[in-house]
Amino acid sequence: MQTAASIIPFGKQELGVKLLFYSPDEQRAQRLAARLRHLAVVHWEDSRRFSAEHWAALRCEHRMVLLDYACETADASTALARQLSMLSPGLPMLGVGSTAADRATGVLAALRAGVRDFIDVDAQDDEIRALLDHALEHAAQAQASPAPATRNNGQLVVLMGVRAGVGTSTLAAHLGVLSMPPVKAPAEAAAEAIAHSLLLDLGQPAGDASLYLGTKGDFHFEDALRNATRIDPTLIRTAIPHHVSRLVVLAQAHENVGGFDAAPLVDRLQSLFELMLCDAGGLQPRELPHALLQSADEIWLVADQGIASMVSLDACMRQLAQLNARDKRVALVVNRYDEECGITARQMAERFELPLLATLPDRARALRSSANQGLLLHQVAPHDAYLRALAPLLAKLHIGVKDGADSSRWKRLFNLKGEHRWKTP
Repeated sequence: MQTAASIIPFGKQELGVKLLFYSPDEQRAQRLAARLRHLAVVHWEDSRRFSAEHWAALRCEHRMVLLDYACETADASTALARQLSMLSPGLPMLGVGSTAADRATGVLAALRAGVRDFIDVDAQDDEIRALLDHALEHAAQAQASPAPATRNNGQLVVLMGVRAGVGTSTLAAHLGVLSMPPVKAPAEAAAEAIAHSLLLDLGQPAGDASLYLGTKGDFHFEDALRNATRIDPTLIRTAIPHHVSRLVVLAQAHENVGGFDAAPLVDRLQSLFELMLCDAGGLQPRELPHALLQSADEIWLVADQGIASMVSLDACMRQLAQLNARDKRVALVVNRYDEECGITARQMAERFELPLLATLPDRARALRSSANQGLLLHQVAPHDAYLRALAPLLAKLHIGVKDGADSSRWKRLFNLKGEHRWKTP
């Protein structure tokens, strides 16, 4: 016969909420019961003795299941989560474990197994209570029709290189890092629950922006598409790669990102980030998930002065028109600009009836040199003309504390409390 125990702190009367905790370790169950003593009774079950028959007897008494995601139990809990999902589709499940950097692998495993949320045992009691309250409320409303989600106005900017190789990924990487508000002190960085900016690295060849930023991880755009509703600040902090500037970078694992319904993911990310930059370099508009084009606040077409780029720009504009996205959001960025090339940026903009947003000088050698050192250009040559030319683009990005109407983003970048960002130390 299977042995189970309800673990209730001594002298505490039974509470109304009962939580079922599957773990091979009774002591961990006791510690969890102590943390949740004001909210619920923890009923411990030895996960090594799980059976479908015993689960059927327990199911009606418990609104939610907790799974032990300590390092040594993560694989077993993932297998158990899959069993429970098959036996009871829609069952609310929460992982229990640590999100510390050296023990956070369980967070990603839990997410992929269908676990709805994650209780961080290293968090403060108030944080755990708030998360559990939210989870219990969600479970109570599971049978009701979900209300339409409120959507925050996180800005979405799509950088669409009209063909591969025009420098879109390099531009996206620099804009992403330079868009991040500076951190005044290390303690302030640690206190932030979530970064301000997200870079979606969807361009071709795949992963170029991530390569320039030195970010690599096991959680990709495809994972995010499948788990859109489970993305939260904890997952972002622990599973998705970050640049040292705190820019979050979500890359694709494969070349083709089309064919997915990305609307739930886009809505979710816009509710969590102030700014989303999407590197779509080398993609044709019809290859990009349609929700990104629909939700974009700005669509910047990146081109150079070459004849092949002109032909691609024309094709890109035609596709945008077919997708009902050729509108006032679309603007032109001319990269690698050379005044001696024979056609000016203004002439290009007039030819395609586009507003000219910026012209970026041809600094291929300087950019290549910094990339070969594993650095971005502002880390090597903070006075470079390429960086100065980014000012009108940075001024369009809505992020951080809003200053007065006369203070634009690029002015703050050049003068932050007396510190000039473009000066070498």
